Order: sequence, then structure tokens, then C-alpha cells
Amino acid sequence: MDRKEEIIKKALKLFLQKGYEKASLNDIASEVGISKPGVYHYFASKDKLFHEVLSYFNIEMKKWSLTRFQSCNTIQDFLRAFFSSLSSLKEIAKKILGISDEQTSYSFLELLLSASKKDNNIKDQIGNSYVVTRENIKALLENAQNNGEIRNDIDCEVFAFQIVALIEGILLISSFDDSIDVDIIGEKIFNNIWKMLSV
Repeated sequence: MDRKEEIIKKALKLFLQKGYEKASLNDIASEVGISKPGVYHYFASKDKLFHEVLSYFNIEMKKWSLTRFQSCNTIQDFLRAFFSSLSSLKEIAKKILGISDEQTSYSFLELLLSASKKDNNIKDQIGNSYVVTRENIKALLENAQNNGEIRNDIDCEVFAFQIVALIEGILLISSFDDSIDVDIIGEKIFNNIWKMLSV
């Protein structure tokens, strides 16, 4: 791992531990074992560093998605895998870093919300990643319609939005309510969705 990637990973860890606002560049430099100017050598500001953290996270998510969904041959397979991966999605930032619950106080969703309130460019970057996700799901749904796998009267663009909103809603609600088993609710929601979609 090169120094730049090490800074990004340590920054993500500290953001999860302290939150976006409280994790300082001094903290990050200390965690890496370099000076604050050493961090500035790679990143012009904390916001620029957070942009790189988001990019790194997106790359890791793509790798995870390729592994998770590579064996999905139908839209039904994809949706089942998507909704059965909620526990992994909930903890993906910690898994990328190899850290436990005890080492973090903040979820990745909390980081995204706090950082996006401070920087419109971060907000746009997050928004664009949601757009790409919805477009990918829309394309899968349209392909499934063309293959006769799902009903042809479904608005694929709106349904893709519903799927993403459901996933985010489940992850948000489960972060407040520990009694929710995201794997069980994910399977039940998948079953309801498939009843709506199937021909």
C-alpha cells in the first residue's frame, strides 16, 4: 500500500471513529505517522481528502459488487442478492478497513450526510453515485422486460428509484432500531417486490 492510499484508509477509519467534523488532519497525520504538512503533500484540504475517501470507497464497492453479483443471471437473482446483502452493506466500510463495531462510532451514511452539508462538491459526488446506481438498476429492469422476465407495464426508472430508496431507508432505520434484522426484512421485501414485478 502506498502512502496516499494509507492516508485515505486511515482517514476513513478516523472519520468512522470521530465523525467528519471532529477528525482533524492532525489526527490523520498522527495515525499515519507523518506530519500534517505530509498530508498536505497529497491533499490540499480535508475536503479534498474526503473526496478521495469517497472515490476509494466507490472503487471498493464496485469490487464488492462484482463479487457479490457476478453469478446473477436473471433480474430475480440480482434482486434477491441485492436485498440479501443488506447486513454486508450496513457494515461495508468497516469490512473494507477490517475493523469492528467497537472501533467506530459513526456509520458511513452519517459521514456522507455531515460532509455533504459542508461541501456542495461532496454532495454532488454522492448524488452522482446514486444516479449511476439507479441507472444501472434501470438498465437491468429494462433488459428483464425485453426478455419477458418481468411485467412490461412497470416504469423502470421509477422502480429503480424505489429499490434504491428502500435499501437506503432500511439501512437508515436499522441504524436507529437494533431490533431489526436486515437480512430477514430484506428477504421479505424482496418477496414483495418480486410479486409486484413478476409476470
